[in-house]
Amino acid sequence: MLSAAPNIITITRLLLSLPIGISIYQGNEILALLLFVLAGFSDWLDGKLARTYGWTSKFGEFADPMADKFLIVSTLLALAFSNQLPIWVVSIMLVRDGIIIVGVVLYLSLFSNYDLLPNRWGKHYTGWTIALFIIILLGGLVEGVNNLTVINVQLILEKLALMGVIIFLILSISSYIKNQGSKIFNEIT
Repeated sequence: MLSAAPNIITITRLLLSLPIGISIYQGNEILALLLFVLAGFSDWLDGKLARTYGWTSKFGEFADPMADKFLIVSTLLALAFSNQLPIWVVSIMLVRDGIIIVGVVLYLSLFSNYDLLPNRWGKHYTGWTIALFIIILLGGLVEGVNNLTVINVQLILEKLALMGVIIFLILSISSYIKNQGSKIFNEIT
């Protein structure tokens, strides 16, 4: 029974995507931030349990990255619809994910197996994306503060996180295209 703990935690993270998105859209940054941090902790915890105790499963291999993707995309869309993230940023992030999804489908249709683990650049991209989301949500909490230093620090951190997201977006998609993409291209030509 305990071996199912990572999968239960993963499902919980998947389910947290909805209240996080709703909280962001409704302007409840405190609740959104708390739930987002809880979801982030759950990602660490399910991975730690799976690795430490060998509680891995085929379901977990599939569901864990999907729960992460749901969390990222639902948060991304909520931040976009609440005008907290520029549409151009949202667009390139969604295009990246779309390219990867199309690539996975093509790869699976051409080859018998596919490793769903992200490349190292994809892991950095996810980390910077999570940092950006947390900084934006924290920014909603400092809006009422009349301290220009706090506001300026938050804006600088947001710009740095955005640069990190864009840099690792480019590196991760380049790596996917170079590795899996070249394999697909070689197979279909």
